Amino acid sequence: MPPTKLPPEHHIVRNVPWGKLRKDENDPEKVIGVLGEAFKMRPVEETLSTTWLEYFAGTRREQIYGAIRAMRASKLEIKSKSGFAIGNVGNITAVATAHNHSIRVLHEPKDDNKAHVAVRRWPRDDMTFFELLAAEAWSELVLNNHENIPKGAQAAPDQSAWTPPGAAAPIRNRPNPLTD
Repeated sequence: MPPTKLPPEHHIVRNVPWGKLRKDENDPEKVIGVLGEAFKMRPVEETLSTTWLEYFAGTRREQIYGAIRAMRASKLEIKSKSGFAIGNVGNITAVATAHNHSIRVLHEPKDDNKAHVAVRRWPRDDMTFFELLAAEAWSELVLNNHENIPKGAQAAPDQSAWTPPGAAAPIRNRPNPLTD
């Protein structure tokens, strides 16, 4: 299956370790955002790994839960104090374009995360760009230890809940004429 380009109105979620979360200078245990460092690839990475929010069915809250549970079920090492940054694909792409980066946001499922998204052509060392993402385009944050986030992990379903405009709905979402 070839990679699928995500629509600009969709969102991607990135796991952010504790050390890359922005803390209140007067209370180092109080998280107030994300550091730009969270969007820097490790030397071994070829793409920036994220998870597609709209891959999951339900309300926005249910989609966030689905994405977090899928990341917990993957090979990622997610600690209790980690956070999850949520960004809009169109806004992230616009900021990248303004900084002369021609990124591609592609659904590239992995065995351990069917909702995996690879952000290709991601710059390695543009800290000004990364800080701008953290402050604006990718600034929504959900903490892993937040009381409203259910515990546990669950793999992403094999098929996305999202259907491209003009495409037939996935079989699991179609009415069954024999029972409906």
